[in-house]
This record gives sequence, C-alpha cells and structure tokens, in this order.
Amino acid sequence: MIRAGRGRTIAGIVAATLLVTVPSSGTAAAVGAGGARPIDCRDWQRPGVHTVTNAKPVYATGEKWGGEVRVTLWRGDAGPDGEWHYWAALTGRTRPGDEVWLEVWPPGGGPWHQCGPFPVSRAGQAVSSPMAFWRRFTLVRACARHDEIRACGRDKGAMVD
Repeated sequence: MIRAGRGRTIAGIVAATLLVTVPSSGTAAAVGAGGARPIDCRDWQRPGVHTVTNAKPVYATGEKWGGEVRVTLWRGDAGPDGEWHYWAALTGRTRPGDEVWLEVWPPGGGPWHQCGPFPVSRAGQAVSSPMAFWRRFTLVRACARHDEIRACGRDKGAMVD
C-alpha cells in the first residue's frame, strides 16, 4: 500500500495503472490453452467489426498441421488515430474443436499473456482474436490448436514492422 500525505492511500491509482498497462483477468495463477496466463481482452477491438486499414499478414504458419490450417499474425491500422494493432487468425480446413488465440508479452517482462482461445464452431470457419494495441505490449504471437496439436508462430516485436 502506498500512502500520499495525510494518510491517503494511492494504492487504487497504482492498481488502476497496472490494469491499464497489463489488463488482467484476475486469474494470474491460471494457465491458458497455450501455457500463457489468461488476459481479459473482451473490450479489445475486433477485426471485421472495427475499421482496419492497411491490413497485412506479418507471418503465417501451418507446418505442424500439414498445411491443412494456417495461423496468421496480422497487423493493421485501427482506432481513432489509425495506430498499429495485431491479431491472430485461423483459416483453412478448420473444424469444431479448433481454436485460435493471441499471446502478448507485457512491457517490463513476461510471462506471456493469452487473449483467447476463440473456438471454431463449424467446419471451414475462419476465426480470429481481438486486436492488441501495439503500445500495450512488447511482443505478440499468433497461436492455434488443430487436431489437438497446439502451435504458435514466432515472436514478433510489436513495434517492428
């Protein structure tokens, strides 16, 4: 607890600052589908719902699944100032039970935090995660599960094009 003159505590301000920097789901001890800590990303913007310009794939990987599906890390400009956002997408011959999620590395050190998983509900459905705003994270990576095999793409510096 931190006190600021006359016994007033500013712990609430400190906690709010930490929550803004690394939104937490309140289950820091839990582990997500990819082995990362869960993060509450329900209020993050969604591709396809919010306007995204200059969208381009950063990388795609599907070797673990024989090319049957691909998980792609995307970058695009979104938000009121058109700033970089990243999201993960799973495409190809998906089927119910498959999932995609985005892992983010907070400033100041890890561990990885996981936004998702977001499940496939019908065969062939493309599924994506919400978009992470680049200023909140140091690294991002796209991850997925298909046929019970989990894999993540390479780490990507969020401030590097």
